[in-house]
Amino acid sequence: MGETTVRHLAEDVLSGWFREQRRTAGGSADDRLRRAEEDLRSCIDRLAPLLLTPQELALVALERQFDPEHAATKVAGVEAVLLTLPVFLDDPHRHGADLLDRRLRIELARDLSELIVRLPSPEGVDLGRAAFVVESAIRHEIWMLRQERGAVRAGRRGGHGA
Repeated sequence: MGETTVRHLAEDVLSGWFREQRRTAGGSADDRLRRAEEDLRSCIDRLAPLLLTPQELALVALERQFDPEHAATKVAGVEAVLLTLPVFLDDPHRHGADLLDRRLRIELARDLSELIVRLPSPEGVDLGRAAFVVESAIRHEIWMLRQERGAVRAGRRGGHGA
């Protein structure tokens, strides 16, 4: 008989990962993590019609009747998280309040992507391609962050001479 692989739900992976991160974070780092988690979950909810099958969307509608808060993550598999991460990184509304928020979100995307790719995936689910897209988005966001940092530094230098 063939071995059955368990489908990992987005909710379980996200809850566990963020809980572990908050365990060691304190103060403003904890606040940043909570905002990033909320933004990522909201992004998954917003993209649910593109990420989920009609059957899963029907389950999301039922889930919302019991708990409307981030119902899509309770139904979606972890592959939905991988597919959402590039959008999460690219959306200016989800960059956070400052460069530290942006950096945290880039690290979050990299860590979650690495975690999800290591999980056993059900037969027929190829997480490698999605992980490659996430890695490309991460590299782009790191480049953008460096550009923004350089612009901030140049602005500070320019302001002192005026």
